[in-house]
Amino acid sequence: MAIELADIRFHYPSRAEHTVLNVPSWSLKTGTQAFVYGPSGGGKSTLLGLLSGLLSPNSGQVRVLGQCLDTLSNRQRDQFRAANIGYVFQQFNLMPYLNAIDNVLLATQFSQSNNRGGKENEVKVLFNALNIPENEWQIPCRDLSVGQQQRVAIARALINKPKLLIADEPTSSLDQANSDAFMKLLMPMAADNNMTLLFVSHDHSLSSYFTSVESLGDFNQVEGINNAS
Repeated sequence: MAIELADIRFHYPSRAEHTVLNVPSWSLKTGTQAFVYGPSGGGKSTLLGLLSGLLSPNSGQVRVLGQCLDTLSNRQRDQFRAANIGYVFQQFNLMPYLNAIDNVLLATQFSQSNNRGGKENEVKVLFNALNIPENEWQIPCRDLSVGQQQRVAIARALINKPKLLIADEPTSSLDQANSDAFMKLLMPMAADNNMTLLFVSHDHSLSSYFTSVESLGDFNQVEGINNAS
């Protein structure tokens, strides 16, 4: 299994009375391209925070790629995430003043290799595969089009050859044309690199791209949250 959750309960420290996640059991098979949908505020980003080791559950066990995240220190979780998990964020989270190459290289800072030259060559290979013109590689990301920023964000998520690729509502601020273009880039890149893909969104119309589709409400047993699209 790529993901296994057991007896998960989570609340934020400032709102101990408000349970965000109550997941008795949920798993995702290795190699699956999965779509999980639910409304804004329904716990989707919190779920991804647990899976990436950025958050820890109040109780229960989070196992990702066979590793129980609860047993790792913060630094070990950072290293595990860098080596095994690619993350495409809702707003892409690129550093606006850095160029495209340096934005992607930031994702390698916790990797085992310190060979910047070798990694830079890998970035260029990804950029070519994603059709990012060479004359845009050295441009600050704030000056790139939304479409090119999408491609840089995908390259950053793929640079460490992750086994698990997570996408957190990356199309939510895009128009339909850019959303379709993003999906048509992301899906084959994940498949070609043999990655497990977990994509979360409130936009159920994107489900047609995926072989596995679930509502967060199917496995998050928090009362009072409507997880319909």
